Amino acid sequence: MNHNNRINMKKTIYTLIFLSSLFTLSCKNYLDIQPIHNLTDANAIKDQATAKASLGGIYASFQNDEWSGALYAAQASKAGFVRFSVPEYDMSYNQTTISATAWTAYYKSLNAANFAIAGISKLPEAALSTSDKNLLIAEARCLRGWINANLLWNYTHWWADDADPSGLLYRDEVVSLDNIRKARISVGDSYKKIYEDLDFAITNLSDLSSPRYVSKQFAKALKAKLLLYRAGYKGSVPDLQTALVLVNDVISNHPSSFNMEANLSDVYANSWDSKENLFVRYLENDGTRSTKGGYFYTYYLSQIGGNALPLPTGGVATAGLVAGLDWFSTDPRWPVVTGPVRGAETWDNTMRFTFKKLARLGRYAGQIASPPDEKYAAYYFRFPELYIMKAELLARTGASISQSIAPINEMRAKRVTPVLPALNPTNADELMDLIFKELVTETFMENGSEFFASLRFKKNGQPWIVNLKNGKILEENKLCRPIPNSEIVNNPLMEQNPDLK
Repeated sequence: MNHNNRINMKKTIYTLIFLSSLFTLSCKNYLDIQPIHNLTDANAIKDQATAKASLGGIYASFQNDEWSGALYAAQASKAGFVRFSVPEYDMSYNQTTISATAWTAYYKSLNAANFAIAGISKLPEAALSTSDKNLLIAEARCLRGWINANLLWNYTHWWADDADPSGLLYRDEVVSLDNIRKARISVGDSYKKIYEDLDFAITNLSDLSSPRYVSKQFAKALKAKLLLYRAGYKGSVPDLQTALVLVNDVISNHPSSFNMEANLSDVYANSWDSKENLFVRYLENDGTRSTKGGYFYTYYLSQIGGNALPLPTGGVATAGLVAGLDWFSTDPRWPVVTGPVRGAETWDNTMRFTFKKLARLGRYAGQIASPPDEKYAAYYFRFPELYIMKAELLARTGASISQSIAPINEMRAKRVTPVLPALNPTNADELMDLIFKELVTETFMENGSEFFASLRFKKNGQPWIVNLKNGKILEENKLCRPIPNSEIVNNPLMEQNPDLK
C-alpha cells in the first residue's frame, strides 16, 4: 500500500471515530446517560450504565438527514413520484458523482452498533447478568439489522439471487486500520447475516414499550419487510408465506399502547408520541431539533419542494408530485397530509403547499411558535403498514380478493377522521392497484416503502415505476446506488456495483 493510500485510509477511520464522538447529547428522554460509541480507554463499556450508554450512541447516530428526509426524498424521487433528487429520479449516478455522505452516515451507525455489541458481550457476570446482557445485545443486534437492511436496500443487489456477489460490505467489528480493507459478501450471505441479528432480537428482545426504541415487534416487522421486498419482486411464495406469519404475529400480539389513531391529524400532531409508531426517529429537545431534523423535512419541503402560494391562475397544488396526483389529491387523506407551510427563511413570508405532515410549520415558523414545533419525526414503521402488508401478502399467496382486501378495510374502518370508505375491488388487477395506492398514500416519504412497492407491483404488465416515469426503461442494475469513490479508493478489495463505475 503506498503512502498516500494509507493516509486516505487513516482519514476515513479517524473521520468515523471523530463523527462518532460528536454524539454527546443529554439522554434525559433517551437512556438518561450520555451516549458513547467510540472505543477508548476512557469510555470502554464497563458496566450496565456504560452498556446502556453505548446503545444510546446508536440511536443518536440516526439524528441527521441521511436517516430521514434525504433518504426518503431520494427514494420517492427514484420511484418517480417527485423530482426532489434529480440524479435519483434519473438513476444517473455513478461512482464519482455519488456523494459519500449517506454511506458514511450508515457505516458510522454500524460502527456504533458493533462497538456496543462487542463491549457488552465482553462484560463478566459480575458486571451484568446473563439475562440483562442478552437483552442489551438483542437491542444492539436489532439496530445492527436495521442499519444493514438500509445498506442492503440502498447499495446492493437486494433483489437478486443468493449467489449474486453484489452484497453488503459486511462489518461486525469496530473499524480500525487492521480491518478497513474488506471484500463484499454475496447477496444470500447478506440476508443471512441480517436475519441472524433479527432472529436473535426476536428471541431475546422485550415487547414494545416506547417506539423510540426497537422491540421484538419491530424486529418481526423488519424481517417481514425484507422478505416481502425481495420475494415480492422475485415471486418467491415460501418467503412471502413466512412474512405473512410474522405480520400476523405482530398484529395479534402487541402491547395495547401500540394501535391505530382514530384521527389521522393526531398521528402527525403527536409525532414520535403517536401510538401508531412501532419505531420512530426521536430528536432530543436540546435546541438542535431543526438541525438534526435534516434539510429535506425542515427546509426543502417548505422552501423549494412545494408550490408557492397563491397559485397562478389555472395553477394546481401538487406538493411537488410529478406522478400520481390524480389519485393522491382525491384521497381523503390529502388535505390532512398536505397544506400551506411558511418558507423556511426568516425573510421569506411565502406560503408553500407541501407535505405538511413532514415539514410541519417549516423551520422558521416552527422555531418561533409557542411552544416551538420542531418534532421532525422519521416514521420508520407505523401500525397501518401492518394491515397493508398483510393485504399484499394474502394477495400474493393465493387468498381470494375479498380476503386480501379485508385487512385494508379493517384499517380504514379504524380511521374515523377522515372517513375512509371500504374498498371493493372486482378483479385481481384492481386489487393489486388498490393495495399499491393505499401503501403509497398512507406512507409517502415516511420510510421509503413507495419505492420498493413501485418495483414489485405492476400496471399493464410493467412495474409501476415504469408507468410513473412515462415508460422510461427500467435498468435493474441502477436500482441501487454506486459505492462512493472514497470507499473504492481506500478499500482495494471493494468491488463496485455493475454498470455504476
